[in-house]
Amino acid sequence: MQKSKTTQYLWPTYVITLFLSSLLISWHTLATVDFGYSSAYKLLSIPEHIQQFAPINRNKKHFETTNKEEHHRLFSEIVVSIQDGGKGLADISYYYQSQPIPYQPQPIPLLIQAEVLHLQDVANLIDTLYPVGIGMILISLLLIALIRHFKLPAPSLFQATASIRILLLALAATLIIFGPEEVFNWFHIQVFPEGHQWFFYFQESLMATLMKPPDLFAFMGAVVGVFALIIFSILLGASLVWQKRQ
Repeated sequence: MQKSKTTQYLWPTYVITLFLSSLLISWHTLATVDFGYSSAYKLLSIPEHIQQFAPINRNKKHFETTNKEEHHRLFSEIVVSIQDGGKGLADISYYYQSQPIPYQPQPIPLLIQAEVLHLQDVANLIDTLYPVGIGMILISLLLIALIRHFKLPAPSLFQATASIRILLLALAATLIIFGPEEVFNWFHIQVFPEGHQWFFYFQESLMATLMKPPDLFAFMGAVVGVFALIIFSILLGASLVWQKRQ
């Protein structure tokens, strides 16, 4: 009876912490490949988007003269800076050949101050969530150790993933009922400091022009989510098989 009660709490808690751990692993793994920006770049027609809005940007000039390699480099530098606590955001620059060769291209800072502040807020959020994710990994390891110690029977895969299915269904229902854009805006209002700008028009922001929100963010969310589910499925499947063989 005691073991049955323990199983009732240990396995569901392990599954939840394992899923959250998988999200952390997915995020930081995909950050090393810029969240698939090179694939999204063509898929989401970002080059055409840049050519449409860069010439009419009110704050920065000549961005429409930059090429694909430059766009990939800029996005990658933003990702690296955000992953490193926001260091170097204000120094990210693109280059404009204002005079003919052999004169050196002129560096132009990519971000205006409001964009730097917003991306710093994003970096701060990631820095806050990172130790939480590490904590989830450590708790997962502790829980599977306890499960092994008490020789608790492994549930079926369907039973083990019940809480995750409920969570994903609730998320899907929220997106359907309120709409992705409304949920996206609500999330930003909740997590970012009041008074800090987080919405940018394409005509004023090269950051927005380069990233084409919300399309790119939806792509990134899907990629991170799918990869997290793959990691989670592998780790959970291995845990269940391992426990059944005990």
